[in-house]
Amino acid sequence: MAETADAGARMALRQATAAAHERLHHLPGLAALQAGTIERDEYAALLRRLFVFYRAVEDGLAAAPSLLPYGIDLAARRRSGRLLDDLAFLGAPVPPLPAPPALPALPSAAQALGLMYVIEGSTLGGRELARRLDHLLPAGSESGRRFLSGHGAQHGAMWREFCAALERCGDTPERRAEMIAAALLAFAVFGEWFGAAK
Repeated sequence: MAETADAGARMALRQATAAAHERLHHLPGLAALQAGTIERDEYAALLRRLFVFYRAVEDGLAAAPSLLPYGIDLAARRRSGRLLDDLAFLGAPVPPLPAPPALPALPSAAQALGLMYVIEGSTLGGRELARRLDHLLPAGSESGRRFLSGHGAQHGAMWREFCAALERCGDTPERRAEMIAAALLAFAVFGEWFGAAK
């Protein structure tokens, strides 16, 4: 644990959440997406679940302390609208859905950034997953996979900005511990939410 406490914020988060992150790859819908074997109706169901989760995350972050002092503009990073675009392309409306997962309150910027680590980190693998949908969607197009395309052309710059914010905010062991606790809880809620999907 001392190694994690002495690492920079991003490395501390990566080490502390590695096992939780790995478990997500084995959830049924995500595993089929990763394998490139997901069917159209399964993909639509996955996008609907993601929409509820991301909307809850975005609402929680909006109620948290501002991250602008750390260079993070939440409005520019909202991705739930991209999920709606993808569902519209599939002709799959969003029916009434279960209540969103219960996410933790975020009383500090460190906790908000810890939660964001989970969703911003998902943009890294999402671009590769987008290519595994060529059997369902027009190849070479973002249509139906805008969510997985992350932040588009701004992807690299936005990831670097986010990593810089982690380091600025997580400059003490106490703040890094807050980040890690929030990230682990977010991974757990995500796993429960998608593990409950039928």
